[in-house]
Amino acid sequence: MSISARTAWYRLRRTSSDQWLFFAFVALFFCMPMGTSPPTICAALVTIIWVFSGRVLKIWDTFLKRKWSWPVLLLIMLPWIGLLYTPDVEGLGIKFAEKTHYWIYCAAASSMVFEDSSPQRFIQAFLGGLAINAIIGIMQFMGLFPVMNEISFGLGLGYNTLSGYLILGMLMSSYYFREANERGYRWFFGLLSLLYFIHLIILQGRAGYLTFLFLCPIMAYNLLKGAGIYRICLVSLLLVGSMLLSPVVRDRIALSIDQVKYHLQADPDSAWGREYTVHQDRFYMWRGAGRIFLEHPVLGVGTGGYQMVLKKMGKPQWPAIAHPHNNILYMAVSFGLVGVFAILWFFWEIMKNAFHERETPLGFFILSTTLVMFFGGLVNTYIKDAGTLLLLAVVTGLQNGLGEGDPGGPLLRRIRPEGW
Repeated sequence: MSISARTAWYRLRRTSSDQWLFFAFVALFFCMPMGTSPPTICAALVTIIWVFSGRVLKIWDTFLKRKWSWPVLLLIMLPWIGLLYTPDVEGLGIKFAEKTHYWIYCAAASSMVFEDSSPQRFIQAFLGGLAINAIIGIMQFMGLFPVMNEISFGLGLGYNTLSGYLILGMLMSSYYFREANERGYRWFFGLLSLLYFIHLIILQGRAGYLTFLFLCPIMAYNLLKGAGIYRICLVSLLLVGSMLLSPVVRDRIALSIDQVKYHLQADPDSAWGREYTVHQDRFYMWRGAGRIFLEHPVLGVGTGGYQMVLKKMGKPQWPAIAHPHNNILYMAVSFGLVGVFAILWFFWEIMKNAFHERETPLGFFILSTTLVMFFGGLVNTYIKDAGTLLLLAVVTGLQNGLGEGDPGGPLLRRIRPEGW
């Protein structure tokens, strides 16, 4: 009898800790779009619950022996190995290496059990927090609410991170729109997509515009519920063209055109990144990264070494730049071909797993997150940015929820037809 009582108490404690961990992750997803401090607090809470609940002791089964964790482990190890040969150990070297702690949240997410709780709660929480932030951002743009960030509209996030979040929100809203069979739900998710879109086009992030350009055909496919390729292309063009309704977008595009004209008319010895200029400094970052990689193709220049090496290559008055604003170039310049292999392996593995489950909410959410991080990472180093790295790490851990039943949870069962 006493053994049964102890067993029952243990099971109750385990169930309770699983639920607390789940609720902590719901809070984390809700707070992600709301600045830096709220998600940091929630992430710390997640870690505390994960450790003291004992779920950390299951890390072998839930994380380490999973095939998708192999490239993650390589991404964790490379920055610490890179400290052995970087020229900037005590500066950016250790700073970048310490960012590997974000993968703790990946391991914590992989330990969750979805028998009684739907992972859709994470998606709903993220969309809810993003909507609140968008409403506040639009009110700030209209002058109805004080601005909290001089370079963005919303609750403190920079426009690069926020743009990625908003595009992810639009992808998920379009997915739910596609799956809805009731007019009310379609209106709701259509308006939610519109809210995110308006917030995106009042931000100055040209990287966000480019990511939207790459991924809007998926949104068009969802909005048209799988129509033909010609209609999808037409709606995609309309979506991209509607961005020009925003004076902010028009100004940023005009700036881009002027910057390209500058390089077309400049001295060939200084144009297109051969020398630093404020006229699109990313050309200088990317060209410098390419030169450094060609000189150190095998192992790169180590963790955080890009800034110091690039500075030595340029003129003294040119600014110091921490990273090349490109995920792949960052891995190439830091860890050589090994780094390029690691980042491509990582994206391939997660995209492959999510693609097989793309018809489910969790599968589409993981796939959409990965696509946003990949395409946005062509012009930003998303794997070093705190906000995007946090989202990517947690979503990577959610791969353990793929294929575990839950055909949609309570929300999708309400918007799908019976027997879908």
